[in-house]
Amino acid sequence: MTVTSKEIIHRLLPILSAQAIGLASGVAGVWLVSRLVTPADYGAYGVFIAQATIGASVVYAGLLQFVSRHWQAAPDRFTLLRETLAAMGSKIPWLLIACAAATLLTAPRQWVLYASLLFACALLVTVAQLAQTALQAAREHWRDLGISAGLSVTRSFLPPLCYVTTGAGLTALLTAFLLHAGAGAALGAAALRRWRRGASLPPAIPMLSSVYSGPRFVALAAAGWILAGLNRWIVAWFFGVEQAGYFNLATNLGAVLPWMVGVVLLQYVQPQWFAADASDPAAREHLLRAVDRIVLLYVAVALAAAATVHACVPLLTGTLISPRYADASGFVFMAGASATAGSTGVFYHALLMAAKRERACSAVDLGGAACLIVGGVVSAMAGLAWFKSWLLFSPVVPWLVNRTLARRALSGR
Repeated sequence: MTVTSKEIIHRLLPILSAQAIGLASGVAGVWLVSRLVTPADYGAYGVFIAQATIGASVVYAGLLQFVSRHWQAAPDRFTLLRETLAAMGSKIPWLLIACAAATLLTAPRQWVLYASLLFACALLVTVAQLAQTALQAAREHWRDLGISAGLSVTRSFLPPLCYVTTGAGLTALLTAFLLHAGAGAALGAAALRRWRRGASLPPAIPMLSSVYSGPRFVALAAAGWILAGLNRWIVAWFFGVEQAGYFNLATNLGAVLPWMVGVVLLQYVQPQWFAADASDPAAREHLLRAVDRIVLLYVAVALAAAATVHACVPLLTGTLISPRYADASGFVFMAGASATAGSTGVFYHALLMAAKRERACSAVDLGGAACLIVGGVVSAMAGLAWFKSWLLFSPVVPWLVNRTLARRALSGR
């Protein structure tokens, strides 16, 4: 894969800059949170922010996949955007139901306030994600950098500052996340306006197909959403909200670099994969080998980054990390390994999308997710030591399950 100076300036530089700003903001956020927020409140907050992605990650996941797959080549992006927004509006009742269900499981005694905040945050997060998906698909990475930088700053600084200035505890954290989501939606809406101004007559045949607007991607996304928040929920359920607070901070430390590396690689290679001709078996085999090489690179770099952060945590305790969060150190590398497992599966999902085997995503994604979910719950039932061991093993699962099933789907067997 050859990298030209033009690609460095217009693609790699803004992508890496977004991750650098996110990393710097995250480090500063860890310093603030560990000194200002109690582990119990931070654990409950971690559960909420995992649920707040239920819109982008579950209810509207198929629509976002549609934008990601077809935005670049769409002859009429205004009509594509209009269809997507109309479909989002029609799914609002499903978002309400999902938020109500999540509230009953998490905060049944404060269901009105919690459900209202969750619904608003989920909708606003989706608008920001829609804009970023369109910008990334169009390779307008400098514009995407503006949204990403704004989200990184508000996500890292608003919650701890609201917490300490208002004295409202967990409510302050949740309200601050609402402000963060609102800022992201405002930036996203401003970015999308450029395509609203280019109105044209709609084509005779709608662009949005039932593959993306139907239940298929919702089911797949639900599994992915569960995976994203699974470990936080498991720790809170089996080991208490205080341990969940430690795990949440450890995730912010150990998982952030694996996530960032995955985002950078996927943003860079996905347009080439989607532009590739996968119409014959030889081309699909070539595509699979290309994906395998990227995944090997990703896993090696991600685990090395997580191990480096884990080794540095004792040195950072007392300076970057408050001593009252010292127990988070035992989760850092495990959180990084788990993040690596989740991101590895995304690469094989992108492979199937690029090969136009969208229907095969069901078996591949759900198979890998089921193994990770069952393994996490069963190991937690056996105790904290078993749960940590499972997290260390989890990066192997996508290689054994997702890759095997994706290869079978590409071969037509």
